[in-house]
Amino acid sequence: MADLSKQVMLNIDAGPDADPEDVAELTHRLRNELLELDVDGVEPVHGGTAPAGAKGDPITLSALIVTLAPVVLPSLITMVQSWLNRHDRTSLTLERNGEKVTLTGNPSKQQQQVIESWMSRQSAATA
Repeated sequence: MADLSKQVMLNIDAGPDADPEDVAELTHRLRNELLELDVDGVEPVHGGTAPAGAKGDPITLSALIVTLAPVVLPSLITMVQSWLNRHDRTSLTLERNGEKVTLTGNPSKQQQQVIESWMSRQSAATA
């Protein structure tokens, strides 16, 4: 059983004009970059119900579970913000320990404060 305190779920919002292929490609690119960090794993989120006749587990195209040590969280945030700078119509929602924060590539001062507060609470939750 996975240690949920070491997992962060990332949900990609590619905007209203993105089609499923665009979302799948963005998710694939993000996953590859996340794997370059010192993380334990990056896996697609499985869930929902499969369409009739489908084989295997349904996968949510826009969501990834990242398993990492708590000390890697700041590196994850930095990498994700850099990735978002290159994908300007995209935002990411990170969820950990039941708390969510949404990131964009060029956060305002207010958004940066929200992110830092979220990271502080995550650090306190694993201490």
